[in-house]
Amino acid sequence: MPAYRSFGRWLVACDNTRACIARGFDESTQAQLDLTSPAGPAAPTFSLSAADAFDRAGVQLDGKPLPLPSPAWSGDQTGVGTSDPAAVTAFIATVRDGRAITLGPPDSDGSARTVPLEGFVAALRFVDAVQGRPGTPTALVADKGRASPLPPLPLPAPPVWRATSPLSKAEIARLEKQASTLRSPAFGACDVKQPAQFYALDAEQALIIRPCYQAAYQGSSIVMTASRFGGAPRSVSLALPGISPVSKDGPDMVDPEFDPASGTLATTSKGRGLADCGSSEVWVWSTGAFRILSLNYQEQCGGAEPGDWPPLFRSGKS
Repeated sequence: MPAYRSFGRWLVACDNTRACIARGFDESTQAQLDLTSPAGPAAPTFSLSAADAFDRAGVQLDGKPLPLPSPAWSGDQTGVGTSDPAAVTAFIATVRDGRAITLGPPDSDGSARTVPLEGFVAALRFVDAVQGRPGTPTALVADKGRASPLPPLPLPAPPVWRATSPLSKAEIARLEKQASTLRSPAFGACDVKQPAQFYALDAEQALIIRPCYQAAYQGSSIVMTASRFGGAPRSVSLALPGISPVSKDGPDMVDPEFDPASGTLATTSKGRGLADCGSSEVWVWSTGAFRILSLNYQEQCGGAEPGDWPPLFRSGKS
């Protein structure tokens, strides 16, 4: 089961294969430190990055230089990283009791690109627990031993989409009439004049997407399924594994897009205009319901890369 937890200024996202990302950042500065840890015996990777120019010689831990020597640490003008086991172990030992990592001197306004370390050890301890690393040679902060960590879980096969006959003109006409009466629980009457979209899902069900509300950087649509033979439309309910609440209930969805060639419904929801927090999901229509293909999620806003939200669920084609 995917897991998402917050520890101080750190988050941990572990997907359905037990692969984990631990990420620390300050909400007000575009810098972040990531630990990417695949399940099993593979070595984890640390990466320290910034949205603008990065100078490894200027990296400090609590006001003192923090060496990131090459060739163990390699990178470019945006950041550096390492997967060298000795370098990873040494880095954890060096920074685990620190307060913050600072990237370069303060800007002209006195602000500095800072990665807080509050929650760093707790986040790595959670990764150890999810991946079964305590008592193994690969433990990050737990006691080491000779046992083996838990193996990665296999990627699930994607649900099967079976294309069906397209909607007839009569079906579309009836669905258009139904769409004209739809209202959003959040916004009431829809103020977007764009036409609704209609798609065949299978021999019995159709999909209605009616644009309803447009904000500065994203909009919402009413998303419903309806019988191709008549009857009231029904809200779409979508499972979101690993986060709370565990479902995204219709009818309101953010920027939904349906691809009739693959049967996939995709949504992307930004927590704010910078896109440094939010979620993106892809589902496929299979055996009478939308079933998840992929989920990326970051609740806390901040970090160096807008839209770089950790994965919580992957499938064989995600």
